Amino acid sequence: MSQSRFSPGLIAGIIVALFFGAALYLRVALPYDQVFVGDWIKFTSVDPYFHMRIVDNLVHNFPHLNSFDPYMLYPGGGGPGGCHFFQYLLAGITWLVGLGSPTQHTIDIVGVYFPAVLGALTVIPVYFIGKALFNRWAGVIAAGLVGLFPGEFLGRSILGFTDYHVAETLFTTIAMLFLILAVKNARQRELTFGHLKQGDWSILAKPLIYSLLAGIFLGIYFLTWMGALLFVFIIFVYLIIQLIIDHLKGRSTDYLCFVSTITFLVALLMFLPASPGIMSLASLIIAILIPIALAILSCLIASRDIKPFFYPVALLGLGLASLAIFHIINPALLGSMIGRIGILWAWPMETTVLEMQPILFPGGDFSWLIAWGNFTTGFFLSFISLGILIYFIIKRGEADKTLLIVWSLAMLAATLSMRRFAYYFVVNVALLTGYLSWLILEFAGFKKTAAEPVESFQKVKKKAKQKKRQKSGFRLRGSKLNMAFGIIVVFFLSFFSNVIGAINVASLVPLAPSDGWCESLSWLKDNTADPFGNPDFYYETYERPFQYPETAYGVTAWWDYGYWITRIGHRIPTSNPGTGHHGEAPLFTAQDETSANEIMDKFGSRYVIIDRPTVTTKFHAVATYSGSSPENFHDVYYQPQDNKLVRLYFFYPEYYRSLAVRLYNFDGSQVTPQSSNVISYEERTGPEGEPYKVITEAKSFPTYEEAEAYISSQESGNYRIVNTDPFVSPVPLEALEHYKLIYSSDSSVMKPGGGMISEVKIFEYTE
Repeated sequence: MSQSRFSPGLIAGIIVALFFGAALYLRVALPYDQVFVGDWIKFTSVDPYFHMRIVDNLVHNFPHLNSFDPYMLYPGGGGPGGCHFFQYLLAGITWLVGLGSPTQHTIDIVGVYFPAVLGALTVIPVYFIGKALFNRWAGVIAAGLVGLFPGEFLGRSILGFTDYHVAETLFTTIAMLFLILAVKNARQRELTFGHLKQGDWSILAKPLIYSLLAGIFLGIYFLTWMGALLFVFIIFVYLIIQLIIDHLKGRSTDYLCFVSTITFLVALLMFLPASPGIMSLASLIIAILIPIALAILSCLIASRDIKPFFYPVALLGLGLASLAIFHIINPALLGSMIGRIGILWAWPMETTVLEMQPILFPGGDFSWLIAWGNFTTGFFLSFISLGILIYFIIKRGEADKTLLIVWSLAMLAATLSMRRFAYYFVVNVALLTGYLSWLILEFAGFKKTAAEPVESFQKVKKKAKQKKRQKSGFRLRGSKLNMAFGIIVVFFLSFFSNVIGAINVASLVPLAPSDGWCESLSWLKDNTADPFGNPDFYYETYERPFQYPETAYGVTAWWDYGYWITRIGHRIPTSNPGTGHHGEAPLFTAQDETSANEIMDKFGSRYVIIDRPTVTTKFHAVATYSGSSPENFHDVYYQPQDNKLVRLYFFYPEYYRSLAVRLYNFDGSQVTPQSSNVISYEERTGPEGEPYKVITEAKSFPTYEEAEAYISSQESGNYRIVNTDPFVSPVPLEALEHYKLIYSSDSSVMKPGGGMISEVKIFEYTE
C-alpha cells in the first residue's frame, strides 16, 4: 500500500486549478487574434453588441440605467429588456477598473474578457457538485470536462461573447451546488420541524446557510434572465418526486420543506425589487407554499397510520383539484404559466434560427452531428451514467442524487427541443460523464473515496472522529499497470475528442463582425450626419416621452446587423434581432422601386447597408420572412450527365429584380444582359417520395426578349429563364433613381464567376 505525503484535497485542488487555467486559456488565447484586430476590439456575436451598448451608457451614468434607448430602433426606440444583473455586474467591474471614469478602450477590454472568466469559473462549482454527489475525483473529472466540451457553452463563453448565457450557466450551477449541499446536510442531520422549534443550531446551521446561498444565487439567476422559471420548475418537480419517495419509505419530509421554503423565499425577496411579473410572482409563491402543504399532508397521513400508497394518490387528486380551481380563478395566468414551461419543449422543427432547432433534428432531418459537436462521447456516456444512477436511486433513495437525475432529465428534454439549451446541459453531461469515468478508474484499482449514501448525523460525526486519528494521504490500490490503463481509457473515452473539438470551436469566431462591417460602420459614424446633432448624445440619459429631432433617421440592413449599427456606427437601425424582421425582408425582395420606396419612407430610413451574405447565404431567410418562399427566387435542378444526375443551382428573374440584389450585385445601375438562358424541365418523384426537377433541354438566346418569346411560343411543358451566376443577370434591370452608392468596404470577397467585390456596401436613399 503506497501513501503520498500530499493530501487528496490538495492534489484535487491543484488539478482543478489547472483545469481552470486550461479553460481560461482555451477561451482567451485561441480566439485572441480574431478579437483584437488592428485598432478594433471585436465582440464575437450579434447580441453582445446589444449588451455592450447598455454597458456603454450605464458606465457613463453609473448606477443609473436608462429604461428607454432611442438608438435601439427607429422609429420608436427600445429598452434594455427586463433583467439587468449581468449588465450591472459588468458595468460595475468596469467602473471600478476605470476608477470611476473608464475610457471606451477599458470598457471594451473588460467586456471581451468577462465571458471567458465566467466560463472558466464554472469549473469550480462543477467540481464541488461532483465531490458532494460522488467523490472528489469524479468532481475533478467533471470539472475538466465542463471546461472542455466544444459546444454551445464553449461558444458562448469565449473571448468577446459578452452575453448573459454564460452567467446563466454559472449562477444556476452555483445555485444547484448549494441546493444539493442543503438537501444532503438536512437529510444527513435528519432535520425536522422539532429542531427548528427547539432552535437546535448544531442541526440547523449548515442546512440553513446552504439554503440561503441557494436562494441568493437562484435570485441572482432571476435577475439575470427572464426565463428563470425554468429552474423553479425543475426544483419544484424534484421536490414533489422526493416528497413521494420519502413518504413511501417512511422518512420525514420536514427537511425538504425547510430547504425549499428558505431557498424560494430568499429568491422571491431578491426578485421583488425588480417588479416581477405576475407569472414569476405566482410561480415562486406556489413553489413556497406547495411543499409546505405536502409536508403537512405527509405528517397527517403518517400520524393516522394510513397506508403510504395513498399519499401519491392524494397528491394527484389535490393537484388536479388545484389546477381546476386555478383555471376557474385565473385561466389566462394558468395558460401563460403552462405555455412558458411548454415552450421549452416545443420542438420548433421549421425555423431558420439555428439555436432554436431540435438538437437531433437540425433543419428537420435526424442527425447526431450537433449532439456530437456539443458533447462528443459525453452525450452517450451520460445515458449510461443516468441508468446506473437511477438503479441506485431506486435501491437507496438518495435525495441529493435524485435532484441530479431530475435536473439532468429536464435539461436533456429542453436540449432535445432546442439546441441552445446545450449550454445548460453541459454541466449535467460533465457530472454524469465524470461519475462514469470514476467508476472505470475505480475498477482499474484506484481507491474509492466516494460520497457515501446519506447517513445519520451521529454516524457521520463518529466517522469523522475516526478519520482524525488516521494520517491523511492519497492511497491507491491495485497494480500500477491496471491504473495506468484505466487513465488511458478514461482519457480517450471522455477527454480526447473533446480536446480536439474544443480547439476547433475556440479557434473560430464566425459570428464576429467582419473587417468589412467594421470598416463600413466606422465610415458611417465618421462621415454621415449624427441623427441627434451631437455625438456625445450616445452616452447621455434619456427621458420618456422621447421626441426624435427632425435630424433623426434610420439605417436599414438585414435584422442580424441591427446591434452592430447601434454600437459600432452609433446610428439607429430600423430593425434588430430583438424586434424581429420589421419589414426589411419585403423591402429587400421588392420587385420594383416604387414599392421599395414606400417601405423606406415608412421606416424613415436614409441609408441601406447590404453585404454579400444578405444576397447569397442568407437570402433564403430574406425570402421566407418576406412572406414568399426561397423557391420563388432560386431552386435546385438536376441535369443528366454520364448516366447520373448532376446537381445545379439556378437563379430566377425574381431574384435579380429584388432590391437587395439590384443594389449589392449591380450597384443599382442599369443592366442589359448579354444573353438569356432558358431551361425546360420535368418534375419527378424520388424513391422516398421526394420531388425533384430534371432538366430536359437548355437553350441560350442573345436577348431577354427572344427568350421570353420562345417560352410564349411553347404550348406545353415547364420552362424557366435562369442563370447559375447570381452576379450575371439574364433579365434587363433599370437603373434605380433613389439609391446612390456612397461607400464600398475595402475588404472584398470573391464572386462565383471570378473577380472580387466589396463585402459591404452603403447606399443613400433620396426621396
